[in-house]
Amino acid sequence: MPGTPAPDLGQADLGATPTKGTTFPLPMSPTNRSTSTTSSTLDVTQPSHAQPSSTMGAGFSLDQIPTLTGRNFVITGANTGIGWITAREIAKHGGNVILACRSQEKAEAAIAKIQSELAAGGTPSSEIGTLEFLPLDLQSLKSCAKAARTLRDRNHRIDVLINNAGIMATPFALTKDGIESQFGTNHMGHFVFTMLLLPLIPKDEDAKSRIVILSSFGHTLPYSTGLLELDQIMVSQDGSSAKLEAVYATWAAYGQSKLANLLFAKYLARHLPSSVQCFAVHPGYVDTDLGRNLSSSHGSIVGTVAKGLAAVVAKSPESGAITTLCAATHPKWELSKGIRWAPSGTYFVPEGKVGTPSKFAMDERLGDKLWEMSLEIVRRVLGEKVSEEIKGNIQA
Repeated sequence: MPGTPAPDLGQADLGATPTKGTTFPLPMSPTNRSTSTTSSTLDVTQPSHAQPSSTMGAGFSLDQIPTLTGRNFVITGANTGIGWITAREIAKHGGNVILACRSQEKAEAAIAKIQSELAAGGTPSSEIGTLEFLPLDLQSLKSCAKAARTLRDRNHRIDVLINNAGIMATPFALTKDGIESQFGTNHMGHFVFTMLLLPLIPKDEDAKSRIVILSSFGHTLPYSTGLLELDQIMVSQDGSSAKLEAVYATWAAYGQSKLANLLFAKYLARHLPSSVQCFAVHPGYVDTDLGRNLSSSHGSIVGTVAKGLAAVVAKSPESGAITTLCAATHPKWELSKGIRWAPSGTYFVPEGKVGTPSKFAMDERLGDKLWEMSLEIVRRVLGEKVSEEIKGNIQA
């Protein structure tokens, strides 16, 4: 397929910090009974740009991460930024981590840095989880399928899958498969990788399996229809990208890809067994190199201003990773018997609190449209057999 390849950025995206929202209330106890102003029911009726209410819980912190010995994690884009911090903290607590990245050199350097930092910090080597590299290029659906099959050939159990990698606000470009680059990288690559890994994710209740998909506050700023049509997202059969270029808007395309992340998380939550918890995450405005393309897409002045603003107001990657780590490792599975700590499909915002997604993100019909469109893209790129395999995995 024709097109200029999109740049690869190995960490989660960022966005403006939400302004309203909810958290799951703490379970009633002698220490919080008198001060609690909420019931044990999650309120999800608030508007979307959600900043959790400070009266409903204190969020999550790194010291709440439990021992993760024996649990297996796969993290895309774990060589830098939020993904790297996430991998470090999981390994520190004994979890085994596969860093699914495009560059072997960068992944191996990231692994070495994690090991040296943890050793310097006093973590015994015997307590550090294993760290290994898995080749994954999210701009190639064939690469995503190959990566998933590599793990399936090893029958490698996956307790937690974290879809962390992404690109943001890039100039118009196509993936290797002729898909608009932000949609192709942020959604389609992860769609194929996730769906082909489902047989490796335990479905029994005791396994406490989780799928965590990094979205963004940017999901509230997509195109006016939420999602474009397929012929505006993928090149035509004759290879023409004219329709894609005609409608392309940098930030709306980013918003569409982040909306797709949320819709996908909620679709999985509706169709997978409740024993597999599927979460979407907005990490906040984080100072990573995710926005390095702003100069090329908006000009050098905008890029310089954005870089300066990030240095002043943005969170550190350490702070940004807290939300992901909450969704992936929170020790609570139930508040009480039969009452989930967080229902599958929950949208977490900084720092491990709960926000309410946009109306588009709550639209199940739009989620169904995304599902069908994603399957059609898979059929065109990877063939009917893989498309049917994916449908079978969600029904298994």
